[in-house]
Amino acid sequence: MTRLESIRTSTTGSYLGLYLTSCISTAMFGIAMGWHFLTESLFFDLIQSQYQLMLYVIITWACFGWLMCLIAGIGFDILPLIHGSSPFHEDALRQFILMNFAGQTILFISTFMNTAERIQEFATIGISFLCIAVILLGRPGRRLYLDSKMETDGDEVGTVSLVPGLAFPFLGGLILVCWMWRGTPGMLELGRSVMIMLYVLFTLIIIISHFNRRLNWHILAPEKISLRIRGFFFLCLLHILFAYLSGREGTETDTIISQMNNYTLGMVLFYAFIMCNPLSIVKKAWTGERMAHNTLILAALCMLPFSAFHAFNSASYLDRPGAPGYATFLSTSALLAIWGYSQYLHLDHLHINIHKRKSNISFMACFLIGFAAIQVLFIKNWFELGSTDLEQKVWIISLTTGSVLMVFNLMRQTMLSFDTWHRIPMFYGRYIQNSSDD
Repeated sequence: MTRLESIRTSTTGSYLGLYLTSCISTAMFGIAMGWHFLTESLFFDLIQSQYQLMLYVIITWACFGWLMCLIAGIGFDILPLIHGSSPFHEDALRQFILMNFAGQTILFISTFMNTAERIQEFATIGISFLCIAVILLGRPGRRLYLDSKMETDGDEVGTVSLVPGLAFPFLGGLILVCWMWRGTPGMLELGRSVMIMLYVLFTLIIIISHFNRRLNWHILAPEKISLRIRGFFFLCLLHILFAYLSGREGTETDTIISQMNNYTLGMVLFYAFIMCNPLSIVKKAWTGERMAHNTLILAALCMLPFSAFHAFNSASYLDRPGAPGYATFLSTSALLAIWGYSQYLHLDHLHINIHKRKSNISFMACFLIGFAAIQVLFIKNWFELGSTDLEQKVWIISLTTGSVLMVFNLMRQTMLSFDTWHRIPMFYGRYIQNSSDD
């Protein structure tokens, strides 16, 4: 093995520890949310009475906690292979896992505190750990960008896949500052919108990476990605601005700024959908040759316009500002894309033929039931058709059940699998061959 090949494969397999951490912490999150929802505990009461505050805690826990473990696992495993760089060290991996899991454990404990003050105090410690863990990813992210051997024109995802790594120190610091200054109007809305935009970016990168790079479907020319991503970032910044301004207003009426907050979120989600060239993907996946693909990632793409629709109609849900667009996106597109990509990557390490990979039908059934409940919930609220308690329970139960099934599936495939594991995942070995040819 040449020195470059050794660099490329230096951290392959490191995703397994991060996947395990995500599985454990996802279970912790689900247990906590399910318990408090069913028992209507103090934490549940705080969600009702201090919605903005508790929503920030929950979104930070999900976005910087168990979902970030999967994102980091994917990055540690394949980015060195693709870019011919050795940005990650075992110490960085170990530090991230310890800080991330410590933060999630403290947040889990915080939900069972007996006073609102203690819940906030423990939440502050937990969020601090999670933000520091994200900041720690900044150094290897910067090194990856500087040492990348990949030519921009030859990368099927462009340089956009390196952007999150460069932004991690800023994002971690910003989310922590927004929480510390939570008493200042607009700060919670600012931090929350930044986290959602980050995950829209992750979802966009995953979809393009899967169909453009992994499956080589040529859905988007590499030279066009840079121009289109600039438009995406412009809309993201626009939404973050109006989210902050709507928080500064602090009014429960439907103002122009609050409308722009909703509309810009819808525009971001719909632009991400259009940018992925959905007609080309659907044509290759469902008609003609019916080419093999990851069903969850395709479903994530199809969910983007529904999320955009709910964002556009958020004005009918004034007592829960931002809930329709944010909640629908995180519980559909973001989860499906990240879980789907994580699962597919491990199957690549097992070298299982892409035509023989099975879909998780039980998970998809739970997801579709929850998705239908979301639609009915928001439609009933939109037309003021009465209580939505039943739809909320169906949504929570189906989402929790689906999460359990997905976690069990990941555990079964990674920790309990007897299939032969390969250091170089399928398809990604071509990057080593390309370097040898050069």
